[in-house]
Amino acid sequence: MLRFIFCNLLIILVSTHASAQFEHKLFSSNFIIEGKVHYGFIYAQHTELEMFQAHFPAFELIVQQMTYGKFNWERAYNYPLIGFSMFYSGYGNNPSLGQAYAVMPFINFPLYKTRNFTAGFRLAVGLGYITKPFNRITNFKNLAIGSHFNAAANLMFEARFRLNYFVTLTSGICLQHFSNGSLKLPNFGLNAPLISLGVALRPFKENLDIHDRYYAPTEPFAAIIHHTIEFNIGGLVGYKNMQAVFGENFIVYHIFENTFVRVSAKSKAGLGLDFSYDPSQIRILEMHDIPVTNKLSIIRPGVNAAYQLVMSHMGFIFNLGYYLGGKEKSNGPLYEKLSLQYNFTKDIFATVMLKVHWGRADYIGWGLGFSFDKKYGKKTVR
Repeated sequence: MLRFIFCNLLIILVSTHASAQFEHKLFSSNFIIEGKVHYGFIYAQHTELEMFQAHFPAFELIVQQMTYGKFNWERAYNYPLIGFSMFYSGYGNNPSLGQAYAVMPFINFPLYKTRNFTAGFRLAVGLGYITKPFNRITNFKNLAIGSHFNAAANLMFEARFRLNYFVTLTSGICLQHFSNGSLKLPNFGLNAPLISLGVALRPFKENLDIHDRYYAPTEPFAAIIHHTIEFNIGGLVGYKNMQAVFGENFIVYHIFENTFVRVSAKSKAGLGLDFSYDPSQIRILEMHDIPVTNKLSIIRPGVNAAYQLVMSHMGFIFNLGYYLGGKEKSNGPLYEKLSLQYNFTKDIFATVMLKVHWGRADYIGWGLGFSFDKKYGKKTVR
């Protein structure tokens, strides 16, 4: 999952230096280096995490670049910043938790922009490393994280004020998250709200010939819009390491269908239906003295609302659902799914999904799917 997310965000980052759809000799002065200092605390969403509560600093080194509209998705998202963030924090120097490192590709979406001021939202997802994970003998107090390597995510609202061409001041408020998606228990996860101040430097001399933005020519027939309903059908296989609880691991199976209607150049919305089979629920039911005579009785059908954020060949999909049935003891009737979908072709896609119950990660699944659409209504020329 981590490699898949990391590699696909990397594709977006390097695409602006690859053989582009629209070549332009002035795309050389958009490189930016930034440093940030954070200060915050660990949010104890479970009682077991209260021992880690402390205030602490964190540090970030960022390499990023401005986009100029060489690709359609850059223009659709109002020319975002894209780059890599390298994050470090001692997390209060707790001897049971250790230190946290992360490398996170990101996209910074402008929400409001003037010539010298930008307010935006940054989404960063990558690979994290915790120096002292749980160990039942040497570090049994760390119930937050059970593995060295984890998914790292950062959600930030940021303000950027440009002093001149070379220097930009930044400030923001963010949530830094580490979790392994229950690949290895325990996995309560670490959530740290942070505030930040930073300085961004543009090291190359200003090219006076470049304008604020480069607008590529409209592609032939790009103004013809077809109304379509899109159907995505796929299956995933997940993995749950429950050695610390039951002394064994479990394979989870999940099939799904999402129906989308495009609501803008960036978004699709619709409904979804899915079925999941999680054999760990048999052990949980038996632990509560509930016998399971038919293993198929734990299959959980669900219906959900679906939203997709489209970015070139990638889609970020969010589902909020309700279980329609199936025996289950620990999770309740509501669930959420966060998915990253990459379209290899118009019809075939790969996907990585995180299944969540009220903010608690249940499992990560990897899978493939098939997409097709059906046109409806009349085409419109804008």
